[in-house]
Amino acid sequence: MNLKMSVERLSDSIRELIITEPTIKNRLELGEKLEELLSNAQWAKEWKLQSSDTIQLETVKRILFRFGAQPFEIEALIKAQEDVSAITGAEIRVAVARLRRCGILFAVRKAWGDQLVYLPTDNISLWQHLLAPIEGKPLTHLDPREIKLSSSAFRLPLSLELLSVWFEMDGYPISINAKGQLNCSFVTRMKAQMRLTAEELRSLYLSYPQNDQIPANVALALDIGLCSGILRKMDKEIRICEDGLKEWLKCTPSEADNKLYDLIMTRYCSINPEIHLIASAISTMTASEWYYDDALCEVGSAGAINEWLEILESFGWLERGSINGQAIFRKKIDHVAATRTSAVDAGTIFIQPDGEILVPPEIGLGQRWVLGEIAEKVTADAVFVYRLTRESCIKGFDAGHTLQSMIIFLEQSSQQCLPDPVRRALEDWFFSIGKVKFSEEMLLRTENGAVAALLKQDPEISGKLLEQLGERDFIVDASSIKFLRARLVKLGYPPTDQKLNKVMLEELGEKTAVENRLAEQGFINKRHKLSLFEADRLLPSKDELFPGMSSIPTAWLSSSRAYHWSTSRELMQRAIQWQASVQMEHGGERKTFVPHAIEEEEARWSVLGHWRSVSDFDSKGSGLRPVKIRVEEIDELMIVLPSLAYIETN
Repeated sequence: MNLKMSVERLSDSIRELIITEPTIKNRLELGEKLEELLSNAQWAKEWKLQSSDTIQLETVKRILFRFGAQPFEIEALIKAQEDVSAITGAEIRVAVARLRRCGILFAVRKAWGDQLVYLPTDNISLWQHLLAPIEGKPLTHLDPREIKLSSSAFRLPLSLELLSVWFEMDGYPISINAKGQLNCSFVTRMKAQMRLTAEELRSLYLSYPQNDQIPANVALALDIGLCSGILRKMDKEIRICEDGLKEWLKCTPSEADNKLYDLIMTRYCSINPEIHLIASAISTMTASEWYYDDALCEVGSAGAINEWLEILESFGWLERGSINGQAIFRKKIDHVAATRTSAVDAGTIFIQPDGEILVPPEIGLGQRWVLGEIAEKVTADAVFVYRLTRESCIKGFDAGHTLQSMIIFLEQSSQQCLPDPVRRALEDWFFSIGKVKFSEEMLLRTENGAVAALLKQDPEISGKLLEQLGERDFIVDASSIKFLRARLVKLGYPPTDQKLNKVMLEELGEKTAVENRLAEQGFINKRHKLSLFEADRLLPSKDELFPGMSSIPTAWLSSSRAYHWSTSRELMQRAIQWQASVQMEHGGERKTFVPHAIEEEEARWSVLGHWRSVSDFDSKGSGLRPVKIRVEEIDELMIVLPSLAYIETN
C-alpha cells in the first residue's frame, strides 16, 4: 500500500500521536501536509539526525533488506534479526511501535486479529537512499573506444511502446465476455505493436487472468494503463479514459518514462525486496554515466542485479556493456530532471516536401498521438518517421481533424510553413473526404444532393441502394458495405466512419467508486492487498508488548538485586518470554546478558544465551558466542526493557 492511502486510513488516535512528533509538528505548522511531509527526504534526514535510538534505524534497515514493502508479522522480523544483529525481540517490538508513532511504519489487522506491519511501497526509495546508499561512483574516465556494448539493437523507451498499444485501443475497446475473458484478436493486435517480449518480463513474475492466453507484455500494458488512469475497466470492456489520456499526453517521453519507472518499481518490484532495493539504488545514479554492475552489490546479489538490468535494457532505459572483462551499464533516463516542459514546447518535427515527417526523440506524447491519427507510421526508432497520405487523411478526418486543423497542427509542430507540395496534396485529398460516410450500420450519408445523385448514376452502386431517405441518405444492405467502400474509394469519394468514443464517454457519465479504484485493481494480481484489511487503530499498550508486566514486582525492572534461586529462575523465564535482556552481576562485573533458554540440572538450573556489549550492535549475530551460566554464578539480576515513554497512547 502506498503512503497516501496509508495516511488516509490512519485512526484519529494514531494520527494525533504522529503530529505531535517534534520534527513533524514543526513542519505541519509551516503548512506542509502530512502525507507530503512523510515522503520528504529532508524530513527523513532531520528525523535520522535527531533520533538517538540506533535500534530504530537498524530496524528500518533490516525491514528494507528482509521485507521491503511486503507486509510482515513482528515475530518474523524478530526471527530475521536474530541472524544479523544482537538486538533483542523486546527492543524490536518497541522500535516498531515508535516507528509507527513517527509515521514511518503502518499496520493493519486481519479479520481474525493478526497484525501485519509494512513500509509504504513508495517510501522504500526514501529510506534506502538514507540508510543503505550505494557507494559506487560513475566511471568518468573511461575511453569509449574500449567499451564493448552488449547489444547494438535499438530499444524504444517503454513510454513510446505503450503509446502505440494504447493508440490501438482508441475508439476500439477490448471486449470482455461473460466468463471475464478478453477478446483474443485484439490481444494479438496489441502484441504486434510491442518489441518488448513476454520472455523479457519473466523476472517480474507477473500473475494475471488468462495468463495462458495473454502474453506478459500485453498484460503489463493493460495494467499500467489502468493504474495510470489512461484505461478504464467496465463490466464488458476495457477502453481509453479520455481524461486520463489527456493528462498523460501532456508529458514528454522523458517525463513519462520517469513516471513509469516509479510505477514499475513500486507496483511490480515490491514483491521482491532485493529487486526493489536495486531498482531504488539505480534511480539515484547519474544518467549517461557508466557504472560497474558491482556498484549495486551492496543492495543485491549478482543474479538479482543482472535480472533487473536486463529488464531495464528491454524497457529502453539502460545500456549495457563491458570493459576489461567487467560488466558495466549506464542509464538513458534522468531521474533528477528538474524542469517540466510542455508537450507543445518539447521540440520540433521536420516535414519534408514529399510528405515525410521526421520526429526527434524529445517530441511530446501529445504531438505523437496526433501524428498517429493523421499520418502513417513508417519507422519507429530513435527518430520516428511518418508519412502523409490520402489514407492517413481519411483516418485523420475520422478522428475529428479537418484540413485546416491539420495544417495548423503541422505548422505549429514544425515551426515552419508547410512545403507547397504538401499543402497542395492535403488540399487535394481533403476535397472529396467527408462527402460520403456510413453514419450507422446500414445508413449511407452523403454531403449533399449532388453527391447523392452521382451515386445513383453509378451502375455498380445504384443496385446496392435499397431506399433513399430524403435528399442525401440511403439505406443499404449490410452485406454490401464492404463492396460499397471499395467502389466509393475508386470513384474518389472514400467513405468515413467518425469515432463516437468521446460522445459515448460523455453519455456514460461518472462511473462507480469501485470502477475508479484503478490503482488497487489494475489487471495484474497483487500478492498482498492490504486495503482489504482494517487499519490497526491503536499502538500497543505495555501489557500487549510485554504480557503480564503489570503483575510482576516493579523491582524486577528497576534495580539489580540478589534473589533466591527460584525467584531468579522466574525472573529469567519472564525475560525469555519477553525476548528481553537482563542485567547481571557475574564474576564481580555488571554485564548485559540475553537469555535464550533455561536448562534444568537436578536441584539447580542454568541459562543459555550470550553476553552483549555496545559493539554487538555492529556485529553479525553469527559472531555472538553462546554461553551457559549456572544459577550460583549469578549474584544480582534485573530485566532490561527499552523505554516505553514514547509509545504512550494517553
